[in-house]
Amino acid sequence: MPRFKHYNYDQDAMVVINYQEQLQPGTFEHAVHYL
Repeated sequence: MPRFKHYNYDQDAMVVINYQEQLQPGTFEHAVHYL
């Protein structure tokens, strides 16, 4: 049986940029993410 590490969705180790903080309300990107 393989031993996988549990994945944490809140980690920022692999991606330095947090895309949730980059989305500004009222923009097209924010609307697409909301939908």
